[in-house]
Parts: sequence; C-alpha cells; structure tokens
Amino acid sequence: MLESHYNTVIIGAGPAGMMAAVEAHGSGHSIILLEKMHKTGLKLRISGKGRCNITNEEGMQSFLNRFGKKGRFLKYAFSQFFNHDLLKYINDMGVPTKLERGGRYFCKSDRATDIVVAFEKKLSELKIPIAMKTQVTALAKNDDGQFTAQVRQAGHSFQIMADQVCITTGGLGYPATGSTGDGYSMARSFGHSIVDTAPSLVPVLTAGDIAKRVQGLTLRNVAVSVWDTNKKITEMFGEMMFMRKGITGPIILTLSELLVSMLDHTSEVSIKIDLKPALDHKKLDQRLLREISDHSKQTFKTMLKSLLPLKMIDLFIYLLKVDPEKQLHQITGEERKRVRLLLKEFPMQVIGHDSYDRAIVTSGGVSLKEINPISMESKLTSNLFLAGEVIDVNGETGGYNLTSSWSTGHLAGRSMRNNKLES
Repeated sequence: MLESHYNTVIIGAGPAGMMAAVEAHGSGHSIILLEKMHKTGLKLRISGKGRCNITNEEGMQSFLNRFGKKGRFLKYAFSQFFNHDLLKYINDMGVPTKLERGGRYFCKSDRATDIVVAFEKKLSELKIPIAMKTQVTALAKNDDGQFTAQVRQAGHSFQIMADQVCITTGGLGYPATGSTGDGYSMARSFGHSIVDTAPSLVPVLTAGDIAKRVQGLTLRNVAVSVWDTNKKITEMFGEMMFMRKGITGPIILTLSELLVSMLDHTSEVSIKIDLKPALDHKKLDQRLLREISDHSKQTFKTMLKSLLPLKMIDLFIYLLKVDPEKQLHQITGEERKRVRLLLKEFPMQVIGHDSYDRAIVTSGGVSLKEINPISMESKLTSNLFLAGEVIDVNGETGGYNLTSSWSTGHLAGRSMRNNKLES
C-alpha cells in the first residue's frame, strides 16, 4: 500500500531510476520508485541483444567525444562516477563482467537480467519500495513547494505528495518497454523545453532490393561515407550489416542520427561503402591488373571470390552486368574500372529509417540548458531532478548511452540524498 507522502519520488525504474533510488538512500528520506510497467528495467533487459553492453573502457575525453557537443554536459557526472566506478559498483553487487572487442564491457553471464535482478535486490535490502504498474499521469508543484503526483494503479487514481521528484522515464525508443515519452510532458508542465526528438541508433532503409539480396551479411573493416547529393558529409570505419530492407550495425547506427536528420531536409541522401579501405584507387587498380595478368585464364567470377565475401559475388555480377564465365584476359579496361569503383564506392540510396520500435536511443529530450550539470536539478523548478535518456543526451553505440544513464542517475541520487528538505 502506497503512502500519501514521500520525501523522494523517482518516476521510472530503468537504469537511471534504479541507480538514483539506491544513491538517494541514506539521507533518512522516505523514498518510492514508481514504474508503470509490470517489471523493472524492461529496456535494460533487452539491451545489447539481451547481453547488456554496460560501458566502454575508453578514456574520459574520447568517451565524451562520443556524445558530440552534448558531451560537455556529462563531464561533471562522469568525473564523479565513470566507467570503472560503474564496473566496480556492478561487480560489488555480485554481477561479474567481461571485456570484449571495441572496449565494450558485458555481463560475464551474457544475461542482462542479472543486472536488473542485482538492482532489485539492492533496493530490497535498502527497503526502498518499487510500485509496479503505477503510472504518473500528471505532476505539479504546489504553492507550499510540495509536489503532487497524480497516480493511476490497478484502475484507481490517487495522489502522492513529495518533497522532491526525479524524472527518469527514458525516451521514445522501444515503446513496448514503457519508453513512451511520458517524462517530456511532465517536464513541459514545469516550463521545460523539449529539443525535437527523433529515433537514434536506428537501422536505416535503402532503395531497391540490394540489401535483401545479401540479407544477413556482415561487413567488417569497411569505410562508410555519407553523401548529400554529390557532397561528402562524413565517413566512418568499422562494421555494418545488411537487413531485408536496409542496413544496420555499429557504424550505421552511429551514423543514423545524421542520416535521420538529413532525410528531413535533403532530397538525395546516400551512402558509399568502401570495401577496400586499405587500398586507394590506384593501388586497387594495380591489384586488379595483377589478378588479370597472373590468372588470365580464370573466370571473372573466380576473381571476385578473391575480392569479396561469397554472399556479395552474385550481387556484383548482377550490378556489373559482366558474364561470370568471361575469362580475365577478356576483361576490358572499362569493365575493370567499374569493378574498382564498385569496390571503393558501393552506393546505396537511403530512403528512410526504422521507427522508434527499433531505435536504441532517442535523439532530443529535455533541454540541457535548463538542467544543472553539477546536480541534475532543474534550473526552472527547485527539487525537480532529471536523469537518463529523458534529457537531451545521446551518444554512439558501444556502451556509452548506458553509462550516461547510470552516471546521471548516480549524480541525481547523490544530489537528492544531500538535499536539505523541510521536515
């Protein structure tokens, strides 16, 4: 049974909310964690394909750069609680971790649920209740400085009073897990502005059937450049994958925020995949000439086997319109040029992106200009705190976003614990 008044109310039991609740403990404040879904941390449970990419081992400045200009806002939070602090924190709760390629840390068990269970256990030990299936439908601050949360639970509506509130409701990504933007409307009710939201770290859709022809193929060590009509915007090196209707994978997810933004105002958005980034055009042409000279009686298809993943060979033959049985000594200079260009500048037109249903994070959120980075307290409303994905911070894929949620949740919790509330 819920009480009518708590010193501290935290709305949303994801990574930021659970961390904030644990860290707010110790002040003598009464604390309640409200969660509208039937389980805590639903999005966390499926993160990293169910394995949970907890954080990344990169140093501070490199880590901050993964968030672009918004990284400056996180500098203080990370100075107080960063990647190795987080790993020790999770290890101390009984969840061992492991380091994998790309500097990414995962649960040693490969089960994201282990972290959720560990937080639930910690909250239970601290006697911090979690009210499940409890939705905050409205939030307001009274003239006496108290907050009133209008709450709906089991078909009944009632009010909870609070001295301080922390909004950790997440963004809009994977709405089936409860991320439906509730926190934005709560923040707006206190005068906060919301930076336009969009899916981020999301697969992108491409024209034609090229992706479908090589569906499931992963390309490693390739360079992907982004083009606005005939102007190159940026380039990234790493790993990508083809889906039935488009492309995904680490570099595509990282580039997706830019691509989504470009689709809103650019008539022609495309990418070019450099399948041989270690060779410039001249060196690649020399290699092709050697192949043709040294193996003149081999077929064109056999040569492609030495240049491409098997799954791409038939696609190249289809796009190049060259007879696969044609012997190499019969290959013309023009055909060789077309092979080289396709290897170095494999084009795909970007026509859209997946919905929030498949967006790992949300771009946009509560404006950082209106939040104190030293405490995560609202600059507009005293004793109102915000943390996690609800704020306008999003970074690249690789454990960066979860670290941001845990670090800002940790800072908000500490700030609330140290807050001198009227008794």
